[in-house]
Amino acid sequence: MLKGWLIVVSLSLLVALSGMISCDSGNPPTPEVPDLGTEEPADNITRESNFNLIFRYGIMSGNTLDTFQGTYIKDMVRDPSIRIDLALTKEEMDRIYEKMVEIDFFNYPDRFSVSVPPGVPTGIRTPYSSYYFKVEYNSKIKELWWNDEIVKEDEKADRLRELISFIRDIVESKEEYQKLPEPTSAYQ
Repeated sequence: MLKGWLIVVSLSLLVALSGMISCDSGNPPTPEVPDLGTEEPADNITRESNFNLIFRYGIMSGNTLDTFQGTYIKDMVRDPSIRIDLALTKEEMDRIYEKMVEIDFFNYPDRFSVSVPPGVPTGIRTPYSSYYFKVEYNSKIKELWWNDEIVKEDEKADRLRELISFIRDIVESKEEYQKLPEPTSAYQ
């Protein structure tokens, strides 16, 4: 227990000191942006121009949308993956950001999982999809990993699946994506 507190205190001091070291007296301080976990209504939160994401999804997270680079990688299962240029519009990025705020994405744990109490029967999906998000927003980085293998009703999992489907629908509606070939094999 004492070790845990020492680690928390050490990390807090490290963060505080790094903030002092990185201050530049020649520039005015950047105003604090309210944390997205506050009770401020979602319509008062706007997407900053530095909002970008890397979204990996599918079996073994084989598909990747990267808005930092404006690219998409499609998992072709047994064949080599295909990388294309694919940029989202400002409106599409705004909609993704709004959906993230709506489901409270920025307050999910970095490693999300569906909990199953001991002794409760549950099912496991095979193969299952894995997800990874790296989201830059309000000069912060949010990462989230999730292996969607547990078959159990869970509100947070359902909301995360909504976001995943929402982003996939945007990607799959793009002309560049629709020109990609289908994989010649499948995961089993």
